[in-house]
Order: sequence, then structure tokens, then C-alpha cells
Amino acid sequence: MGSSKEAMTVAGLTQAITLLLRDEIGVVRVTGEISGFTAAASGHRYFTLKDESSQIDCVMWASRTLSFRPKSGMQVVVQGRLTVYANRGKYQIDCDRMTAAGQGDLYLAFAALKEELAIRGYFDPERKRPIPALPLKIGVVTSSTGAVIQDILSTLNRRSPHCQIYLCAATVQGETAPQEIATAIAALQNTDADVLIVGRGGGSIEDLWAFNTGLVAEAIFNSRIPIISAVGHETDFTIADFVADLRAATPTAAAEIVSQYDRDILCQQINTWESRMGQSLQREIQNYRQRLNSLTNSYALQNFGDRLHDRAQQLDEAERDMQKSLVRHLRQSSTKLDGITAHLKSLHPLSPLSRGFALLKSGDRFIGNDDSLSTFAKVDIVRQSEVAQAKIEKVSPQVYDRPK
Repeated sequence: MGSSKEAMTVAGLTQAITLLLRDEIGVVRVTGEISGFTAAASGHRYFTLKDESSQIDCVMWASRTLSFRPKSGMQVVVQGRLTVYANRGKYQIDCDRMTAAGQGDLYLAFAALKEELAIRGYFDPERKRPIPALPLKIGVVTSSTGAVIQDILSTLNRRSPHCQIYLCAATVQGETAPQEIATAIAALQNTDADVLIVGRGGGSIEDLWAFNTGLVAEAIFNSRIPIISAVGHETDFTIADFVADLRAATPTAAAEIVSQYDRDILCQQINTWESRMGQSLQREIQNYRQRLNSLTNSYALQNFGDRLHDRAQQLDEAERDMQKSLVRHLRQSSTKLDGITAHLKSLHPLSPLSRGFALLKSGDRFIGNDDSLSTFAKVDIVRQSEVAQAKIEKVSPQVYDRPK
């Protein structure tokens, strides 16, 4: 008997498998060895994660930052979700994070980036600018929650309540932290701030890693506004500390540096206005954050991201195919050109001379096969590298023996 269940389309089955993998299994953390690592021109990374008996394909999109440079043979831990690349009907890990296995790799990555930036002049004392003695407008890049921002604000309000503070909040730990910190520093370039404080509280090397990335170093290096780096405790050193114009031992110390001179307190009306504006801004941020979370968690937006990633992967494959086709076409054209060149050389009138033949010449004209030598008294025998003069004494017809 035939089944009464309606047949599914391939696309429908693929979508069902995708939802099953995402909803039933969820986020996974997998450790293994990188194999076949490639970075496309788009910035997306493709590789296989394997161990002694199994392997699985992985993709890490360009928007997801890395604190080190992966390569084949490296042991890593990836975190992400299982998804299906519909174009080929295969499952893969869509990686959100990748960390090198072991803290030693982090220190190696730190040392490698530090050496690279030192060579490029990022730490040169000559390029560092003095911190203004009386800054009136101070930009701060740190998390909007936690003790750090409270310590900075408390210190500034106590010592320099007249200062205007521009807080550009950023996540200071995790995968998105480097990009958020760099974006916040770039955003503050559009203000009239006199100095920027960029920092966070103490922690392990993993906790502070956002400040050991090229993205944050580049943003600090390109800032037109002097920057004080205030990351961790007094014993913590990061790449950001070396690039910044000044390093403070702690975030509180940074706030004390920019408020070392007391000034008259501005009128209460301005402080009240600032407070109301801050509260209003926080309410607006909260409202937009709730709306953003609602949209982010919607199925429609998540499904759109999957389709966009599929198209990005197809584009990378098409680019590789086009490059292979272009190389093949160039090789074929080169071979054809070599053949034409050799043929043209063989047609040159003097080409037989290179094979030991000679030409007969009388005066300025060559003697052809139809010309009888009996009409000439003297001839020139022309070879490739020499010319001989000959006197015609006797001319007899050429007789060829027929093969028996």
C-alpha cells in the first residue's frame, strides 16, 4: 500500500533538518584539529575540524572576530550551532567563536601581534600626544554596566563636576567586544571631546583579550583625540596600553589624571539638564534594545541570515571557479601562441639555413630553382654564417636514381 503522507520538496526537507539541528541540538562546543583552512577574498573562513576518527565542515563569517591567526594543524575549540548548507545538502558548524587550545597559544598570539605593531611604529614615543591639562569634555569607552563606569563617573563628578562626559558604551569582553570598542572609539571622533578614556576592570588574559586585538589597536592608533588606556589592574598590560598615548594603572587612576585640577562647579540647572538627558537617553536605548531583541529572536530574521550566508558561500565558490577557468584559458592561449610562433619561424625564407642548407645568389637576387646555372659565370653560396664565391665551369642535368 502506498503512503498517504504528502511528499516533501528537497528545500522543505532541508529547512526541516536545519530547524531540527538548531532547535534540538542548539549551541555546541567542539575541539579538534583544523584541516584545509582557507580564507576567501570576502573574509569568510572555511575549514574542516577533525580528530582521529571523524571530521566536520566549519564556516566562520568575516563579521566574527578572531584573536589569533588560525592555520591547518592547529588545535582549537569552536563554539557555534549546527546548520545546513542547502546548496550542497551538507551540515556544518556555523562558528561564533574560536579559541586556540591552551593559554600558551594566547600568549603566543599576544607576542606576535605586539612584535608586528612595534615594527609598524604603533608604539613609537614620537607619535604619542600629551594629555590636556584641563580637559572640559571627556569621552569614555567601557561597559555601561558594572563597577568601572561607576568608579570613573564617581571620580569625575567628585573632582571635576563641570566636565562634560561622553559615554560610548561597548562590550569589553567576548566575541563582539573588539568591534564594539573600535566602533565606539571611531564614534567619539565625531565629538568635541578633549581626551578619551578606554578601559575595563581586571581579569584573566581571556577576559582582557579584546584589548589585545588588531581592531582595537588600529582604532586607538587612528584616533585624532589623545587616548588614555585603563585596562585591568596595575599589573595587567595589554596591546592597547602600548598603543595609547598614556597608560593608567586602573580606570579610577585614569579619571584622576583627567581631573587633577579642580574647577568651579557649573550651575545646578545644567547638571539637572544633563541628568534628565542621560535618563531619557537610557530609556530610549532600553526601548530600542527591547525592539532589537524582539527582531533578532524572530524566525524571519534568523531565516534571512541563513539564506544570506548560503548566498555568501555560493559567491565564494563561484569566485574560485572563475579563477580556475581564467587560469585554464590563459594556459591554452599561451600554448596556442607558442605553436603559431614556431610555425611562423619555419616559414621564414632563411629558416632552411639553420638546418645546413645553402642559397645561391647572383648580385642582389637569389637564384631560383627555375634558373639554369649555365647562364651565370659566378655565384655566391650563402650559408647561415658564411658566404662563398664560386665560378661556374660546367653544368650537367641532375639525375635521380629511382628506388628499386
